[in-house]
Amino acid sequence: MISSHISIRRTSLLMLLCLATTLLLASCNLPWQHSPFNGASPKPTAQQLLAAVHKSFSSVSAFHVVMRVQNAGSTTGSHFQIRNADGDVVLPDKIKAQATVILSGQAVTVNLISIGDTQFITDPVTGQWRVIKGALDPRTLTNPNTGIISVVSQLQNASTPTDDTVNGIPCWRITGKLEAKTLAFITGGGVPANTVLQTSECIGKNDSRLYQVIVTGQAAASYTPQTTLTFLLSNYNEHVIITAPQT
Repeated sequence: MISSHISIRRTSLLMLLCLATTLLLASCNLPWQHSPFNGASPKPTAQQLLAAVHKSFSSVSAFHVVMRVQNAGSTTGSHFQIRNADGDVVLPDKIKAQATVILSGQAVTVNLISIGDTQFITDPVTGQWRVIKGALDPRTLTNPNTGIISVVSQLQNASTPTDDTVNGIPCWRITGKLEAKTLAFITGGGVPANTVLQTSECIGKNDSRLYQVIVTGQAAASYTPQTTLTFLLSNYNEHVIITAPQT
């Protein structure tokens, strides 16, 4: 039963997994080391911080991302949900991740490697790697004008930055709203028009990197207004090697 659903939905599952894992792309590394937004400087505005996130993306070579979904709601038929994902991204076009997916009411583990326009995904029943060509080019996600960085810049009604920490890292927290359709390329969309998501972002004080994004609301058709997606970003520019698996 699960194998048949995987066969039918493989391309959609792969694309969603790639996209979700790379919201990582909200990650950033900024060449502002000589004038960081730390406690010794005047508090930056939300607009300054968001602009810094966008500009910093040009210096990112790799990063790690963890995604968690809470209050996701239920799925029906052949629909699926990603409940968590953990992976690495090497720019411009490599991804390696593992995710827990709810498929036909059951939790299964899926491994993914994406290199350019070729994707490798494991069958949750057999564990064997399968090859898919052209389902997703990761470079469309790393492009700051079309990928996740462009989503960050579309935060509306941004609040005044406040002090916070993420995993011990001092950061500026900004809250605001985001139209659900903006995340459709990650979630698959399918929600009513004008649906708004409550959004929170934490940007490092010392390096202007994005360390956390939290989105609450119905970002996908199977989610509820109480669904929360949390993305934690770390390990910026560490040396990561991603190679194609044996198939």
